[in-house]
Amino acid sequence: MRLRQSAALVAAAATTVLAFPAASFAAGAEAATTLYVNGSSSACSDSGSGTADRPFCHISPAAAAVLPGQTVQVAATDAGYQESVHITRSGTADRPITFLGVPVGERSADGPPYIFTPDGSPADFVITGVHDVVIRGFSNAYHVHPAPTVTVADSSRITLDRNAWYDQGSDGVRITGASDHVTVSRNLFARTGGISVGAGVHDSLITGNDFNRTKTAAVTATDAPGLAVTGNTMAFSCMESVRIDGTSPGALIENNVITADHTGETGLYAKCSATSADRGETEISLSAPSTTGSKVDYNTVHPFADASAYTWGGTAYRSAAAFNAATGQAGHDVDLDLGFAPFQNWPYDRLTEAAAAAVDSADPTAPGADTDLFGVRPGDDPKVANTAPGGSVRDRGAYELTGLRSVSVAVAGADVPSAQGPAPFTVRATATAVDDWGVAQADYAFDFGDGSGTVHSTDLAVTHTYATPGTYGVQVVVTDPQGAVAATTTAQRVEVKQPGDLTVAPGTQVGNFLTALVTPTVTSPYVVTGIAVDFGDGFSSSSPVDGVYKHQYSAPGSYTVTVTATDEGGRTTVGKQTLQVDNAAYLAALQPGLRVQVLGQTSDGQLLNSGANYSNGTWAPFLPVRAGGVSFAPKDVSSMAAATTADQYLRAFALVNGKIYNADRNLGPASGGVAQGQWLPWKEVSGMGSLSGITQISAASIGNSTHLVAVANGRVYESSADRTSGTWSAWGDVTGVTGIPVGVKSIAAGTTGNALHIAILGSDGHLRVADGDYNRGRWSYGDVTAAYGSPAGMTQVAAASTPGSRFHVVVLANGRIHETTGDYAQGYWTGWGDISAASGLSGLQQITAASTGNTIRIFGNDGTGYLRSIDGDYTAGRWSSFSTVNTPMAAGSTAPLTSVVAAGL
Repeated sequence: MRLRQSAALVAAAATTVLAFPAASFAAGAEAATTLYVNGSSSACSDSGSGTADRPFCHISPAAAAVLPGQTVQVAATDAGYQESVHITRSGTADRPITFLGVPVGERSADGPPYIFTPDGSPADFVITGVHDVVIRGFSNAYHVHPAPTVTVADSSRITLDRNAWYDQGSDGVRITGASDHVTVSRNLFARTGGISVGAGVHDSLITGNDFNRTKTAAVTATDAPGLAVTGNTMAFSCMESVRIDGTSPGALIENNVITADHTGETGLYAKCSATSADRGETEISLSAPSTTGSKVDYNTVHPFADASAYTWGGTAYRSAAAFNAATGQAGHDVDLDLGFAPFQNWPYDRLTEAAAAAVDSADPTAPGADTDLFGVRPGDDPKVANTAPGGSVRDRGAYELTGLRSVSVAVAGADVPSAQGPAPFTVRATATAVDDWGVAQADYAFDFGDGSGTVHSTDLAVTHTYATPGTYGVQVVVTDPQGAVAATTTAQRVEVKQPGDLTVAPGTQVGNFLTALVTPTVTSPYVVTGIAVDFGDGFSSSSPVDGVYKHQYSAPGSYTVTVTATDEGGRTTVGKQTLQVDNAAYLAALQPGLRVQVLGQTSDGQLLNSGANYSNGTWAPFLPVRAGGVSFAPKDVSSMAAATTADQYLRAFALVNGKIYNADRNLGPASGGVAQGQWLPWKEVSGMGSLSGITQISAASIGNSTHLVAVANGRVYESSADRTSGTWSAWGDVTGVTGIPVGVKSIAAGTTGNALHIAILGSDGHLRVADGDYNRGRWSYGDVTAAYGSPAGMTQVAAASTPGSRFHVVVLANGRIHETTGDYAQGYWTGWGDISAASGLSGLQQITAASTGNTIRIFGNDGTGYLRSIDGDYTAGRWSSFSTVNTPMAAGSTAPLTSVVAAGL
């Protein structure tokens, strides 16, 4: 949209619509040439001709050589340009001289070149007695200097456009003498002095600038007729925003956004002062002689709470309504308390959607630039009704609101999901723009990072082929229909590899406790999509930890590890390696001698098995119980039982969701195709009839016949089966046969000769023992508590047998171990012994017991995860101090034991 000339200025023909000069001309015109300045170039010379390959080192030599129609292109340097540039050459109306850096809002890796004015210099740019000169795209060093950034004296048709000036002294730009038609447009003044227009200057235009916390009035004019101040944003000026003094008739002040104070602003956005001592008392001020032919309208003006918005001919007005009522001015002005867009960094004072009164409401007849400070054209905000004459969509202030917020880009292979593949590799980049207004973007500019140039598209997705291996970054700059620009903040990585096959090396090694560590090395130009490791014992994994697949074998042996890898190219390859897994303790624990087997459950639900050979002093490592067959979740196991048979098998039982499962392990020599230490598959125990509500199980063997005891609904039941036949008898109700009271908390089974003994802890706190005499074919029971008393606070019972028909009952009471023995050959029970006192072991949470020869082995958990052990040697007649067997954590498990059951052999 091209802005029309203000009616207020027609008579004087003061200011026309701005159409900023470019560096080239229409067809048929003489082509403009360019002089180059680059202080970072090793080939630069101030005595040269300013060519691209031999640029000037400083700007001043170029200013002394430039001709009409030429552009002085100045490159940014790290050190800046320490000089004061005096411009003494003129262009013509149709062939201006242009000094060009990087305009505000344009993307550049280096930013605008800046001038570091030496102390005592009159200004960064000194323009005297010339005409038709454009200064665009420069900045100054962050150096507070009392001199102005630019001085213009006795010059005509000078344009200062899209520069960024910071932290300057009392003047930012000073226009003096017999200057006319000086345009200061679309510049940033951040904590600088403002613009000073001196006596004798006429018909100047101040438009589209952002004044942020100017140290003086943002714009001051004295005896300068025909001044237009339009479309500027003036935020938190320390003095007035616009001050027209002396005799300056024909002024036009329109379309500005002026905010002196905003609640809650702090830091760089903080207001200058809370009192009137150090700030101006009004925002727009015109002296009496300056009011002639002047116009104030279409502004937003928010003064300090204790100040006025306008002063007109010496009379102050707090509000636009009062000002309009008295003078007829400011009929479309509003008081708008503005905060600025939080998504933009200081010092750019952009509007937000909340500033509806400033949106689509500017006077289109006021002179000004075709775009805002960032080069954005006016656009219609669909959320705001247009209130300007003729339905104008121009916003007030230096910035046009746009719906464009951000852009991101996703990159994938054209034929594979990831941005990695062999050269030549084609990718598809898809941009996603966030636009609050829902408009289609005008341009997506893709940079694929390989020097192939920018690809412009109106489609949000494009393809690109990389010819050479390397690592590249894809970025996108999106431009909306108004010319607003958003860019990706992070480049998306593309890996282009040398063509090659998919290969895999298993990388296996044997660890402690029968473990294998597999660290595959897989190579492919594509992304590897899967690695699966088969450990050769029926188990596999595709879930490594830090790239390592760890596996625990349950027995020594020779295993072939197979690693299968796949990639996004649709290829699969296999690598194999054979491991010999051995463990001396594992084998030693199975040799003939006094042996114990322990079945344990960990806090993370694993079932583990270990064993001890007391004859050779060996403990095997705790290893997973893996037997195949019926599948169940080890974490669902609520009770375990274990017994050994005469033919040297460990019989393990697990209660899972009301069902009982069994797996057997050969502890003796290899026989019948079953190796020593081998587990047989799990199977469900069945055939004894239905029994619901089972809460606990226990087991004991007589020869090869195993008796399984269960607690269900507070009653005790028993069934038995020969290991080789696997046929179980029907459940027998021990509680009903014996008359033991219903309400059972804990049970433990053991045998002496051909008799089965069941220690029963009742909910009434009594310990009773039920005896099944298979020689006589009858059941009986005795109340141990009634006859001999019992420790208070009993919570669990365990049991084991020793030669001579002795049945040992071990109870856990308040974390301490107590034991009593029933000697069935002699026909009496001993008193209770405090085993914790004898051994030093207390504070336990769970216990189990087993026997080897004439010794009772008691194992307990104290909550630390360590397995504690004490031995009662009935031959020597003493209890040992407690010892720590080992920790399953150290033996390859991932969690400590929470419960154990034991069986002797």
